[in-house]
Amino acid sequence: MNRPQRIVIVGAAGRLGRSLERRFSNEARVTGLTRADLDLRSADSIRSALEGLDFDRLILPAAMTAVDPCETDPETAFAINGEAPGVIAGICAAKNAHMTHVSTDFVFDGRKQGAYDEQDAAHPISVYGASKLEGEMKVLEADPGHLVVRVSWLYGPGKPAFPEWIVGKAVADDSISLPEDKTGSPTSSEDVADWLARLILDAARPPASGIYHLCNSGSCTWREWGQACLDLAREAGIALRAKTIAANTLADIPAFLAPRPANSVMSNAKLAAFTGIQPRSWQEALREHFERSGCLDSFRTEACG
Repeated sequence: MNRPQRIVIVGAAGRLGRSLERRFSNEARVTGLTRADLDLRSADSIRSALEGLDFDRLILPAAMTAVDPCETDPETAFAINGEAPGVIAGICAAKNAHMTHVSTDFVFDGRKQGAYDEQDAAHPISVYGASKLEGEMKVLEADPGHLVVRVSWLYGPGKPAFPEWIVGKAVADDSISLPEDKTGSPTSSEDVADWLARLILDAARPPASGIYHLCNSGSCTWREWGQACLDLAREAGIALRAKTIAANTLADIPAFLAPRPANSVMSNAKLAAFTGIQPRSWQEALREHFERSGCLDSFRTEACG
């Protein structure tokens, strides 16, 4: 009988890390590492934490993901998002272990009309995007058999994200505006975990390698995503002060320091071809999140109080 795969998740306390640990614990021996276990700013800390471990797979969802702080602290952004993945990839290659590095839609400049696929050239326009692209390149340079997966507009149970934020705004404020000139593909962390299981744990074939885009099907503007969240919250009985979202533009948000790609819609056709599964629509995944994750519980408590 084959022993279960041994998987290390670096960033197990994050939104995606939690989904990965839940999903992979069903069929593998999972070791979850957090900031308390290793400091991604330090190659010595990374080596100390990983070189003594025995594992077959490693997944790296941990990153410096705050886009605007990356712009003001590029040294830390490139250390965590660029250098650290390369160090980890080298350790994995030396152990003959497969690595999955989680990257982002921010590697694109947003100028393309239509969905980006894996063959499109990356042209980041922010420090965050540039640092993540450097990490991608270092991972695949260490071993072309490693895997880079790009995700976009990620949300999921366990840690609040955009859906919880926009509902909170609608509960508290009379009016809300969101950009109509930014388009992307909202993506469930629970679905990403399922897709990754198919990509790297299928006993019938070697784990996937190269670059894959992992996102739910379809696309929407930031305003449309926000409106979908409010509509689902209202269906669930949450009392909202703002029931509709007005349209504005990215240029109307002075708090943004880093430029954002206007279009970061990604094609998931390569994922579907490899796994044989067509990812469900972003609307279906979002509805399940509102119905099953408990993300609205705090708003019900506040309403009752």
